[in-house]
Amino acid sequence: MKSKFLALLLLSSCLVLPASAQVAQSIDDNNSETAVAVSTPVDQPGANEAGSDMDALVQKVKIITRTKQVTELPENEPVALDLGLVNVPGVSKNLTEGVTANAYARFVSVDDMKIGQLVLSSVEKNSRVEALNSDNFVAQFDIEQPSLDPSLPISVEGNQAELKAALERLASLQEEEVKEEKEEEIADSGVGASSGGVGSNAGSNPDASGYSTPSTLDVGKEAIISSNITTEGCEIRVDLDQLQAIQQTRVVTTTDGTPEYGECADGSERFKINQSYAVCSYDENTETMKATAQFIYYYTDGGGNREEIGDCQPNAEKIYDIVEDRNACNVYLDYVNLQAVPQGKLVYTNHNGKVVPVADCAASIEVEPVPLVETTEGCDIRDDFLANKSFGRSKYIYTLDGQDWDTSCQDNDEEYPHSTIYKTANGDQVCEPIINRESGKVTLQSRVMINVNGFELYRTPCTPDTSAKDIQSTTAGCEDPSKWNHNISASQSIGQERFYYLLDGKQEPVTECQDNGVIYQHQQELTGWQPHDAQLFAYRLVTVYIEGVPTPTGRYNVLTSQVLPGDPQIPYTYVGTGPAVNGETFYEGCTRFDERDEVETYRRPDESLHKVVIGEAEPLSLGNKCTVDIKWASGSTSRWKYPDNGSTSYAPCGKSSVNYNYSYPGQGSDQHTQNRSGTKTSPNHCAWRDSEATKTVIREDGQQVGGTATNTCKVANTLPSYQGVYNPPIRKGSGMVQGYYPVYQDTYPSYPTVTQSAKDNCAGSWGWM
Repeated sequence: MKSKFLALLLLSSCLVLPASAQVAQSIDDNNSETAVAVSTPVDQPGANEAGSDMDALVQKVKIITRTKQVTELPENEPVALDLGLVNVPGVSKNLTEGVTANAYARFVSVDDMKIGQLVLSSVEKNSRVEALNSDNFVAQFDIEQPSLDPSLPISVEGNQAELKAALERLASLQEEEVKEEKEEEIADSGVGASSGGVGSNAGSNPDASGYSTPSTLDVGKEAIISSNITTEGCEIRVDLDQLQAIQQTRVVTTTDGTPEYGECADGSERFKINQSYAVCSYDENTETMKATAQFIYYYTDGGGNREEIGDCQPNAEKIYDIVEDRNACNVYLDYVNLQAVPQGKLVYTNHNGKVVPVADCAASIEVEPVPLVETTEGCDIRDDFLANKSFGRSKYIYTLDGQDWDTSCQDNDEEYPHSTIYKTANGDQVCEPIINRESGKVTLQSRVMINVNGFELYRTPCTPDTSAKDIQSTTAGCEDPSKWNHNISASQSIGQERFYYLLDGKQEPVTECQDNGVIYQHQQELTGWQPHDAQLFAYRLVTVYIEGVPTPTGRYNVLTSQVLPGDPQIPYTYVGTGPAVNGETFYEGCTRFDERDEVETYRRPDESLHKVVIGEAEPLSLGNKCTVDIKWASGSTSRWKYPDNGSTSYAPCGKSSVNYNYSYPGQGSDQHTQNRSGTKTSPNHCAWRDSEATKTVIREDGQQVGGTATNTCKVANTLPSYQGVYNPPIRKGSGMVQGYYPVYQDTYPSYPTVTQSAKDNCAGSWGWM
């Protein structure tokens, strides 16, 4: 029961708009125009207030209909179809015979059920249409397959009185047409003509039965009157209830070249009104932490031009939370207050799924600052043997989100003087002496030591004391810098030497190669950068080298193109923020938009640029990208010649006059010359040629925008029925008639050519150009 009730709500709220389009057609001699009138939906204010008291008096009956062919039903969007009227209770079969019921139908899915929905919009017979209020003719039924079968009847609950009145009006219009056709047949057959056998005008003009021709009548040229329907001077009416923009038209009547315009009214050409978010910005409220999407109504007219309606307005169904994004910002290190301050950026995700920033990086509103803690862990002591000192080094660490972070090591305020010692405090020798039993000499050894918070730390290995013995040192054999000790943290390398003594002119080693205390300061050469675009910083890639060493080039690379431990992060330089196209394109009607991202541009230390998409920028409108394509097809030809077509008064191409003046001798007793003069007025002979035009609006990507329109351009050519002819004279009785006298031309005019100028004039009058 719940599902049925939901489906009924869908039927009343969704199907009523497209299915309410009632079509009526009016036809005149030269033009046909289709006008659409849309009934007010039942759920709109004021729609049923006047008739609310009458609802109880409306008699609803079961109207049995049947589709004329198998029809596939779409889901949600209604489709037009024609039905036959099988049985209408209380209505004669004579009224329903040959009548087509125009309807709209679809199906909706509710709780895994398919429910068919149908409304009647009008009834039609012989191109005559009578509109129905679709709110009063509704059907709803369960279906297994989304289609209608002609073999299965469809029961529509409807207003009997309204349908019967519409059918009676159709029958009345049909009877009037039959009566008019019979009158025309009587006129063409000559009924009512005089007994003399000469055709009269009585058949086409009943008032002519008592008419007698005056003896002498000077008939002037009749006015030439034509009518047409034009959009000139008429605006497009916006109907937001139906989401349609309706091109209004009016009738222009031209009399002898002077136009007279009627009132503008809704025409058949309509343009769908859509919503566009492309040109409207979000309403960002940092107090409520909500971002609301805004849109503007627009439509695309027949020429492919985009027309916007009103101003941007919020969409209450597209509201998104503003949140803090801490991943987009670095942690600010405050060395004054010894705090690590987390930073965040306010952002939201819009209706297109793109993240849009609201404010720049600032102190986080969600996470409190954490303390910076100084530590020497991981930082080596730096030695300066020339100054006979060593220096303490330390760094800062902080813990954020359960992860430890640290800074690079730097010299602190602690200094440690060097001491050369041979014995410990207990009197023990620091190093074993070198005893050369062959030479009988003893060489003592010492080490350099510092005292760090009560702990004795040696800074050099055991070094023989050369001043006491004939022990010599040399760097020979210790020249290879790759075997030296390189202290990256202290930015220095220490050369090596070995000790020996000479025996019989030969060096006898005392020690292996060891540090000799010669300091080679590290030099750095920038070789590139290691970018970290996500964090907006880069590390230097440096080659650490020393110079003045025994190598072929005098230089040795300690490290090659590496990031040094503790090297500072070099931040990117902020350049600016602005839109940039991203290669995506979309269309709204005929208007092309190039999508753009809002981009923050940063300059890396190597001068290259890094762009960060921070949100969605307003698309770049490139304007109308449609062209109107009009194709012309060869049409039919027709012609009319007076008086072969029967009527002597009908002149579809106007009339022409010829003056005549002739004389002939008198007859019988009257021997005076008889003179005759006057004006002969008669309809022109006519020839027509039609050319059918088809208009489409084509976008630059080849897509057709809107529907296809057709119209017919009709061009006429005329030829006078009579002309004044001079001599040779003709014989009349015993005399010769001389002068100008009218002679009938039994010749059709040639068919005209539908020139490009004529086509342009027609297309302009239809509003296509």
